[in-house]
Amino acid sequence: MNFTKTDNTNTINNLRSQLYQTLIAPIDAMWEQLYIGSSQHYLIEQDDSTIGYCCIDDNKSLVQIFLGEEYNSNMQQVISRLIESKLIASASLSSNEPIAFNACLSLSQSITTNTFCFEHTNTIRDVESTLQVDLVTTKDIPSIKAFLKEQVGMDDTFGYTENLVERKEIFMIQESNTLIATSECRMSNSQPEVADIGIIVHSDYQSKGIATQIMQLQVNRVLEAKRRPICSTTSDNKASRRMIEKSGFHCTNTIFDITF
Repeated sequence: MNFTKTDNTNTINNLRSQLYQTLIAPIDAMWEQLYIGSSQHYLIEQDDSTIGYCCIDDNKSLVQIFLGEEYNSNMQQVISRLIESKLIASASLSSNEPIAFNACLSLSQSITTNTFCFEHTNTIRDVESTLQVDLVTTKDIPSIKAFLKEQVGMDDTFGYTENLVERKEIFMIQESNTLIATSECRMSNSQPEVADIGIIVHSDYQSKGIATQIMQLQVNRVLEAKRRPICSTTSDNKASRRMIEKSGFHCTNTIFDITF
């Protein structure tokens, strides 16, 4: 069995589309675009055939793996070989992918909860809000990047904000010319039936119901676009989880950090 580095997007995209057809819930956009998207991709080869692929990040963590249906019985063997080859020391996988997740679980030394992923009830709600949610434009990019770095420690030096602005998928909320929140509404390319909502509220304006109002406005935006809203939050953010559930979402899968 061999693990071969690849940048062959056609092969990977074909295999990934097969994986997505097996998922019990949509995949989280943040994980898909940032964590999985920036990882090293490998083709998994056996007896001169490609049987699947895997993605490994810079910390030697397995962040996605897929085997063709006829090879699923080999999943634990494949992961064991990845560990033995010292290509991975851990995994960050979702309960959304039960075969890979359970194989990793059986080989684990420890497991901790990382992220809860949610789907909406798909019901438009009346929203009482005086907030003005504006599309971010090119001239706003420096302010948005400064906000992201100050509020969540994200140093966007890789074009993340620019991409969202180009796609018209990032919004800002101001109060008296002060940036108090940003919100992303990412229309998935790989999962055309869903859109992923994200919200960051300035620390000085939290616990005022602002996130709930923004969430409900964005949910309606997604539903009017004939898509299903999804979102996520880290396991330690209890306030965010309460807001998400209050806004009509329910947890459909969980991402776990697994060490071997």
